[in-house]
Amino acid sequence: MNAVVSKIDMSTVVADETYVSTADWSDDLDCVSRRRALRLHRFDDLDTLLVSKLEAGFDGDSVEGLSLLLEQVSSDRLQGLKYLVYDFAHPGDGEPAAAEGFDDLASANARLILDAPVISIAWARSYLKGVDLDFALSCSLIVADSDARFSFEADLTSAVGIYGALAQKLGFVKAERLMENGEALTAIEMQELGLVKHIVESGQGFGGAESYVRQCGRRHNASYSMFRAQRITAPPVRRQRVATVSSRRG
Repeated sequence: MNAVVSKIDMSTVVADETYVSTADWSDDLDCVSRRRALRLHRFDDLDTLLVSKLEAGFDGDSVEGLSLLLEQVSSDRLQGLKYLVYDFAHPGDGEPAAAEGFDDLASANARLILDAPVISIAWARSYLKGVDLDFALSCSLIVADSDARFSFEADLTSAVGIYGALAQKLGFVKAERLMENGEALTAIEMQELGLVKHIVESGQGFGGAESYVRQCGRRHNASYSMFRAQRITAPPVRRQRVATVSSRRG
């Protein structure tokens, strides 16, 4: 069976779905292609998969689909894959929530660079906060549209991941200030902090992400070695399951 993937249309924000052959990967991509809030796209000449997330947060269906995809990538079922791009294409006014299994998903994504020669990229298009920002920070790097915004206000689900990632990159004091202030930062401010690697002009559709991946593709081996070394020296945040205050009182 052919997986549901997309022929890239650079003039649209999220390309229309089309049935196309995915050669050796077709059966292995079904785990994502059938999910309600996910759309799968492939850059054939760049060894890249792009997963568009159409809703804020991670519902159970999305957690399951992305977890299965990471299993496929980590076990080298998708041979030749070099980049996995998470496209945060959801509207900026959504309130992100996470279903059970999100912590395991974010941990698996953070470990991906250790398990396979695949660089994970979070593409921020609108407003990232909560579990969406948490997951983006677990990627090897973040690329942002020029008008993207980032909020470090965190709930119980995302606080550990966001604080841990910020503390590793910026130090504990800076991490605490960002989370306590709760202000929204621009893409440029995030880049100045070293949290966003590259900024693309808004409104380019897939063209912005494609141009960056194409640029990086010339030095994939060097980039992979660098991001892998970074993950070894700054291991994935330990997401220990702790009962909430309300559950302890109950």
